[in-house]
Amino acid sequence: MGLFSKKKEVPPPPPPPPPPTLKEQVKENKRDIDRAIRDLERERMKLERQELNLQAEIKKIARQGQMDAARILAKDLVKTRQSISKMFLMRTQLSSVSTQMTSMQTMSTMSDAMSSVVKTMQSMNQQFDLPSIQKVVMNYEKESGKMEMTQEMMDDALDDVMGVEQGAEDEVIDKIIDELSVEAGERIGGIAPSGHAVAGPEFELEKRMENLKKGNS
Repeated sequence: MGLFSKKKEVPPPPPPPPPPTLKEQVKENKRDIDRAIRDLERERMKLERQELNLQAEIKKIARQGQMDAARILAKDLVKTRQSISKMFLMRTQLSSVSTQMTSMQTMSTMSDAMSSVVKTMQSMNQQFDLPSIQKVVMNYEKESGKMEMTQEMMDDALDDVMGVEQGAEDEVIDKIIDELSVEAGERIGGIAPSGHAVAGPEFELEKRMENLKKGNS
């Protein structure tokens, strides 16, 4: 290689890609939100199936008089129902965010149109300015109240995570016992021709249900 040979020139790096437009950002974010909503729906359907299974299991063990086990399952049933309610609430929140993002995109389109009109008016009358449309309507009323204080702090943190109602499991137990009492009453054939009540396991079940209700009260 000669002393005065030319150095190989390195090509300049390519320019960075342009930042995504607002429309592209909204489209990407809406795709993420739709995916999250689908995940929530799948989880909600699982919880609803679990709710039905728990109800059936509580009835089964209540018939057997296992009230301690029924009470434990009743607590699980209450928590499952509250989780379902949270899923509905979160889905509503996500749908609201998606709607707000679409509104922001519409406002951006309107802002672009307004900007074009302003440029035309400026070319016709240089005096017309109104300090950049009052700083684009004071930064659109300061980002619309910081998006209504971030949706009232996510509705007060989902109403403090929707605290568990005290005694909800007792309501579940009482309802199951009432249903079993009705079932027992329907199975009893009434009064025998001799005038004596028909004896059998149905009467024993009715008596046990009555004792369970007294013990639960």
